Amino acid sequence: MLQKDTILLAPGIFDALGMMLVENAGFDAAYLSGASLAYTRHGSPDIGLVTMTEVAETVSLIREKSELPLIVDADTGYGNAINTQRTVKLFERCGAYAIQL
Repeated sequence: MLQKDTILLAPGIFDALGMMLVENAGFDAAYLSGASLAYTRHGSPDIGLVTMTEVAETVSLIREKSELPLIVDADTGYGNAINTQRTVKLFERCGAYAIQL
């Protein structure tokens, strides 16, 4: 997809239903926003409350319904360099196609 000369549109989602709507609308990818998880899971602004495991669980739940490419917001990696490596490996295992740090 990144090799194409077109812009990749990836609407933001926060759950599997959102992914299914994006897929049914014909988009080629979706973006799992950390801020949207903060709003919908915690009812709070994006102030660092969402954990790595909450995001990983959400990615796994989304993957149960769709294989559409998913870009995942990994915040700052949830800690230091070693934590960031762990985050990337976990999100890859859960089904992230790309990760934003």
